[in-house]
Amino acid sequence: MAKLVSIIELRKMQPADLRKEIREQEVAVTKLRLGVELRKEKDSAKYKREKVQLARMKTVLTEKQTEQLLKASTEPTVAAPKKK
Repeated sequence: MAKLVSIIELRKMQPADLRKEIREQEVAVTKLRLGVELRKEKDSAKYKREKVQLARMKTVLTEKQTEQLLKASTEPTVAAPKKK
């Protein structure tokens, strides 16, 4: 299972690394959910903690993507004509 990573560490990650961590976390959450449903997992609160961590990861990724879009939209795509 994926380890819990602090929000500071998540924000330092590159988007590609973050996507990889999200995939790993999704697998862990799915396994935990099945374990809880089949009563194999004793610690059902762990499922909730892992789900919250997954939500944090997705939020940070969305923030990074929005930030990149804003940077791209504020940069001029066409050079302004020189005034004479």
